[in-house]
Amino acid sequence: MTTRPAGNEFNLGVKFGNAAVAGITGVTINFPVDLCKTRLQNAETGPNGEKIYKSLLDCAKKTYKAEGFFGMYRGWAVNTLLITPEKCIKLGLNDLFCHHFGGKDGTLQWYGRLSAGGLAGACQIIVTTPMELLKIQLQDAGRSGN
Repeated sequence: MTTRPAGNEFNLGVKFGNAAVAGITGVTINFPVDLCKTRLQNAETGPNGEKIYKSLLDCAKKTYKAEGFFGMYRGWAVNTLLITPEKCIKLGLNDLFCHHFGGKDGTLQWYGRLSAGGLAGACQIIVTTPMELLKIQLQDAGRSGN
């Protein structure tokens, strides 16, 4: 059971804004690793069975050498467009549902928190799945020369 401070008004716009900043920051920091992970997952073998990349670090080095700094961020804009609403929906709606499911005294039972998280996650999946597929296609485009 958790409680929220009494007298605080719930502001969904502020919750969405905070979630958006968190999402954009996280994407920017983590994106080169995510790009290399996707390229490793989708890597094809050469004509003699050799692998294009030996490791995550090898993929990063080859990508940087071939495409430069901005090549490490191929697909970043689409991913940011994915993550921003994802975080807004997931975190903002979770807080909204927690606020709604909480008692008048601000208490929230475990099943209310579980329901809030489940509902927020379901809303997030419906909105962001198509964008995730597009992000993967863009990340892989640089490797395959498309």
